[in-house]
Amino acid sequence: MILHLMDKLKTLRKYLLNRPWIGAVTIAAFYFFGTFGILIGYGDWFIPKTAFNLLLSFIVLLVYQQTINYKLIVALASCYLIGFTAEFLGVQYGLIFGDYYYPSTLGPQLFGVPFVIGVNWYLITFTVWSVLSRIVSIAWLRVFLAASITTLVDVLIEPVAIALKFWTWDTVEVPLQNYLGWFVISLLIFSIYQAINITVKNKMAPMLLAWQLFFFIVLNLFLP
Repeated sequence: MILHLMDKLKTLRKYLLNRPWIGAVTIAAFYFFGTFGILIGYGDWFIPKTAFNLLLSFIVLLVYQQTINYKLIVALASCYLIGFTAEFLGVQYGLIFGDYYYPSTLGPQLFGVPFVIGVNWYLITFTVWSVLSRIVSIAWLRVFLAASITTLVDVLIEPVAIALKFWTWDTVEVPLQNYLGWFVISLLIFSIYQAINITVKNKMAPMLLAWQLFFFIVLNLFLP
């Protein structure tokens, strides 16, 4: 039964790999309608679906990954554990990022941290890495630039995340410590990606990064 199911999943994945337009349309539809649904007043419906959207994005990213091997699994596990642990230290002790907490917006939690937040760390870092690994050949520079870009992405994320109540800061302004924390944590994650030399042949990764940027840029510009 299990082997039969695995064969079916492999067949489905092979089918989808040969039809990247399906993944592209799926990502585009969710981010496009989510963005404008929030802007035109349907945030109460779209915002609670954020965790589902992140999980769907992760599944699409995984399906369209050309090579799934132990390196990818190590990268995923490392990123999730590092990201989740950093968030735990932040929520519980105000370390790394500063003092903040997560409401229930992003779904089920453990120790005050949504389970899906580790997935979010992977989505951002892997998509950034997929782009830079193609255009920057010097290892240390690639790691540094990836961490810098990821931190800049968080600059876009913070105002929207606060407005949509993904998380809430104890201070009026987002502390500088948060951005320093993002740089250090992402630098650690990218150093692992570089050390294990993960394969990043994934047609959906650049597109997913573009749609994430679209979502946060548009909402930064037009969200009341």
